[in-house]
Amino acid sequence: MTNPADRIPDSVSPRKGIETDKPASQPSSAFESYMQEPTNKAPPSGFAGNTAPLGATPMDLTKPVNFQTGTPTMNTLLTQSTNMQDSLGTVGDQLKTPNLKLKRSQAHLVKNKLQDANGYLHSAGDKLGVETPPSQIPSGLSPPARFLAMLGDGQDQLMAVQQKIKQLSATDEGISPADMMFLQVKMGQAQQEIEYSSTLLGKVIQSITQLLQTQL
Repeated sequence: MTNPADRIPDSVSPRKGIETDKPASQPSSAFESYMQEPTNKAPPSGFAGNTAPLGATPMDLTKPVNFQTGTPTMNTLLTQSTNMQDSLGTVGDQLKTPNLKLKRSQAHLVKNKLQDANGYLHSAGDKLGVETPPSQIPSGLSPPARFLAMLGDGQDQLMAVQQKIKQLSATDEGISPADMMFLQVKMGQAQQEIEYSSTLLGKVIQSITQLLQTQL
């Protein structure tokens, strides 16, 4: 009698797992060289990460200002107001530049900054009890003329604050340390807005000058 195991065809007999004696393919030399490249390789020129700084821009002035940390005095407040007068004068001279034309976005920025500066000066005047008449800017003015009128309003407010500080410094009443700190901060904020306007106008004037020189 034939053993049943002898009738199992060879085709279904158990087989070894699939194996190969062929070694795994090695990475190509190009791939090896790529993997060996340093990971801190500098980006190509022209990308943001490799762009050289272009100097101060108007947007740089939007960062918070580091106000003086020392306790303000009457003299430091008067010095601060004098410096602000100089800055207002600089912006006024810039606005009188011949052929000055501002884009809509630029005019909008200057207007907002000068309005904010005047608002800070109004706050300083209110703290001292200074009463200044509301500004009356005629309608229909060109942007530079309108901004000059706003500067005049800011100058009047600043002069009133300065005069009040001088009056109080000559009396025994004086100004409390808390009020002096308030004045220092408000005038510092106004100074920041004025400097922003000056920097922006300087960029516009520089572009106009370069354009005129190119045409010549």
